[in-house]
Amino acid sequence: MGRPLLASPALLLASLASLASLAVPRTSAAQGQPTLSGAWTASALSEQWSIDAWGEACGPRPRPQGAPGGAVQVQQHGSELSISGAGRSWSTVECWEQMPGLARSKHSASGDARSWQTRCTTPPNDPRRAVVTTTTQATDASIRMVETGQYQFIIQDTTCSASVTRTRTYTLVRREGEAPPVASAPPPAASAPPAASAPPAAPVASEKKPAAPRTCDAPGEPARLEVTPSRKLMRPGERFQFRALVMDAAGCALPTRPAWSIAPGPLASAATVDATGALSLGADAGEGTLGLVASVAGKGVTVAIEVTSPDRYDALLATSGLNEAGESDQAAVAVIAAGTIGGRTTSGEDVGRERKNLFVAIVGGVAACLGFAGLILLRRGRRRAGELEGPASTGGGLGARGGAGADDAPPSSGAALAAPAVGGAVPVGPAPRARGKICPTCGDRYPGEAMFCGKDGTQLVLLN
Repeated sequence: MGRPLLASPALLLASLASLASLAVPRTSAAQGQPTLSGAWTASALSEQWSIDAWGEACGPRPRPQGAPGGAVQVQQHGSELSISGAGRSWSTVECWEQMPGLARSKHSASGDARSWQTRCTTPPNDPRRAVVTTTTQATDASIRMVETGQYQFIIQDTTCSASVTRTRTYTLVRREGEAPPVASAPPPAASAPPAASAPPAAPVASEKKPAAPRTCDAPGEPARLEVTPSRKLMRPGERFQFRALVMDAAGCALPTRPAWSIAPGPLASAATVDATGALSLGADAGEGTLGLVASVAGKGVTVAIEVTSPDRYDALLATSGLNEAGESDQAAVAVIAAGTIGGRTTSGEDVGRERKNLFVAIVGGVAACLGFAGLILLRRGRRRAGELEGPASTGGGLGARGGAGADDAPPSSGAALAAPAVGGAVPVGPAPRARGKICPTCGDRYPGEAMFCGKDGTQLVLLN
């Protein structure tokens, strides 16, 4: 009996030693993992809906909304991650879905800070049933987020049921603490002579940490502000994160953040908004309309927020034309003119004014062209009239000189044979009509040069 008792402590110590030897490599491996903090790029958010049941009373059918990709910053806090950029901030302790009333019910994270899962549900007394599960997995150079959601509610005895799958991938650009890559100098040409020894270089000051990479290499000045959604239906006591995006004229995302404020109105005192665009309603807020203003460089856009009681929320949602989350599918947009944010010389021009000026310029140009063409036609008409005046006056003199009675006067017997005088002017106009003669006795006709009738010798007379 004594030997087994003595062997038991030895076996126990051996087991503890083996467990310690196994635990040491794992601990050192976990501690040796590189941090995930640093600069990353996010892909566009993919969203796919599957409709199970959706009647007319349910309102508009859900449609994929997604989100654009871009540069993000990842910060690792213990075993959790927080990601900011590409339109919004998000962390592994929450769901991506921001449906009002949705709250986290379960969360788990792996010990190596490489896997997370969060489950969010609506309260039991909420007529809208929603279950969302967000799963995130990471390696040393990539992070992948997959979220699935099930939504079901009943409106006017009609069951509305749909499911969604959202995915997004993050790719490492530069890890925190790592120096940016230095471009290697090209090798000298073979034929080039050896360079003379240069003096020792002056010490270089420490460079600042480079900014996070942007979607575009050289983005321009702010030109467009988009706030999503443009309309929102909320209940007292709720909080909602509005999303703002500032872009340049080429559509490149900028890090500029708009200034948020509450528009004056009856409900202005019952609402607050922070610098990120998160709006909070007081629990005692009444029903009505609230305005949220986002502005950049003096140009702002107002988002309409309808506040209603929980009892009337579902009925108003069914007739408001909003999606099941109480949001519009469109973004509120403000056009910003080129300028420097915060500078004194920042100027904004309204699109309507630009179109008006363009219209006035086009009309003025057309009027000037028509006036110039009319002037040319007028001058040509005057020139042609002057050219026609000379021949007209000359012809008139000739006509006056010929006289209208020249044909009526009977010519003398030698008029037809008379030749014009040498150097005399030749009459201009139609030749005189040849007139025959007739015998007044017998009625025979003769040429104009005949004098007497060949039958009875009577003197001929001119025909009328």
